[in-house]
Amino acid sequence: MSETDKQLSDKEVLFEAGNKKLVLSKEISDEVVKLFDDVLWGTGENQYQHKDSRQRLELLDNPNFVELLYDDKRAAMCLFINRKVKTGDLEHNYFAVRYLFAVPEYREKKLTARYSIETMRIMQEREKMPTLFVGVVEHRNRQSYRLVNSLGYEPFCRIKTVGMSRFFPRRNKSVQRAESPDLKKMVRQELEAFYRDYSFVHFDSIFKEPYYVFMKNGEPVAGVQVQKARWVIKNVGGKGLKLLLRIVPYIPVFKKIFNPKNFVFLGLDGIYYRPGCEREFLKLVSHLMKEHDTNSAMYWADQNAPVYKQLHATGELGILNRFTDEGDSFMMVKANGIPEEEVKELESRPAYHSAFDFL
Repeated sequence: MSETDKQLSDKEVLFEAGNKKLVLSKEISDEVVKLFDDVLWGTGENQYQHKDSRQRLELLDNPNFVELLYDDKRAAMCLFINRKVKTGDLEHNYFAVRYLFAVPEYREKKLTARYSIETMRIMQEREKMPTLFVGVVEHRNRQSYRLVNSLGYEPFCRIKTVGMSRFFPRRNKSVQRAESPDLKKMVRQELEAFYRDYSFVHFDSIFKEPYYVFMKNGEPVAGVQVQKARWVIKNVGGKGLKLLLRIVPYIPVFKKIFNPKNFVFLGLDGIYYRPGCEREFLKLVSHLMKEHDTNSAMYWADQNAPVYKQLHATGELGILNRFTDEGDSFMMVKANGIPEEEVKELESRPAYHSAFDFL
């Protein structure tokens, strides 16, 4: 048995033609982690690196890694996640492309488009039950948009990247971590009420990382889960961001908010706040910035979602939000075997988005 055959013994070969193989694996190996740490994400003017990838990968919902082997060497990788999502009383199987990239030395061969089409086609055929297939495409990435559209994916919503920042974040005595079973139960009830009119709802990630609440009169009136993330920004689009990237190294106060060489921020997940408690939520985030020694945070939301409109309307998100509009994405959906009336119900509601799917 060759060394390659030994490596494939715990994997599944999905497709083989000549010197190319598509191989499915669910193992998070050190080699895979290094690939995710080193890859340059984005296209054209918006490019960055994720760091601390192992922590992110280990928290994913049922990850499926599909590798393209070219002459028995890894040339490209596609990562899918699988979960159940709810829309009102409806529940659907959800299968999404989380990451897709080519290994640097193989980018010139232009394998990624052909590989991704074949991979997505195979993974769709393997899902026998009615399924919502989802892809998220950066708004400037026309090639990826055309690719997923050619496979039957249609635009579902525009996703806003929302930045929050504080030059001087402050602690607040009303903030506490949700640790007791009773408080966790209350948080889940609050989340279910807050997102009852959304589509694609799931709380699989909740309590995988520390969850915090803002207490008022003994009630948790706002809550959020935080993930500390670190990105390295290589290139950005938009005149405002390009200017920021150039001047930040020379202005210490701005560098606290956005350091392109070491952009540390909190990913905000499972956001909720009771009616009229938007500012309590902002105080909660300010406290968590101080607690986690950072000045920035981000979350992602459907542009038609109340959680985007209401917090944006406060006018108190901070200077980072002036620049994050360049990070918009499109949510693309292919509804396989889903009745038309259920698709219309999905389309009538804003979509729920988890920070886990963007970090």
